[in-house]
Amino acid sequence: PGRMRKESGDHETPDWDDKYRKGFYDGADDAHDLLVEYHHLFTGPTADIAMGSGRDALFLASKGIQVTGLERSWEGLKIARQAAVARGLSIAMVQGDAAGMPFRKGSFRGVIVFYFLLREITRDIAGVLDRGGILMYETFLRAGGDVDHPRNPAFLLDEGELPALFPGFEPIHYHEGIREHKGRKRATAQLVARKT
Repeated sequence: PGRMRKESGDHETPDWDDKYRKGFYDGADDAHDLLVEYHHLFTGPTADIAMGSGRDALFLASKGIQVTGLERSWEGLKIARQAAVARGLSIAMVQGDAAGMPFRKGSFRGVIVFYFLLREITRDIAGVLDRGGILMYETFLRAGGDVDHPRNPAFLLDEGELPALFPGFEPIHYHEGIREHKGRKRATAQLVARKT
């Protein structure tokens, strides 16, 4: 495991710069399957919250979508910037913590979030999305057995919780289940919804 550092509050969070420097996310270059399947719903400026090394932002940019990625890790941003340059793509990048959402209300037509969960900011995430805009969210679901997921239960959704975190959204796709990912089982919840 990477080094840990204290954040505001009592919980410890990984040192994301250290994880990126050590290659923890090497090989995670392809866009998530959910985005590949539903990318056609994104038609205007889109925010990638906690974008990591930019795999999904780069995919949307390759489809002609204006993307702004928010990431707290300077190393993640560096990797994303290098990948964008290598592919001849343009992505706006903001270094910051999603817990202090830096975007204006209604400033995006799309928001994507993959494998990041802070329940206390779901209203802020919904707020930056313009009416009629598309939200795509996929993250870990609480599950027993030999399922791969974060150890901290604060980062795991309960069954049926994800759509309840976004009232006022019309679901286009919702799925909970266990699937294989690189030879390991992963319990996830997926939501694609339109803000009404």
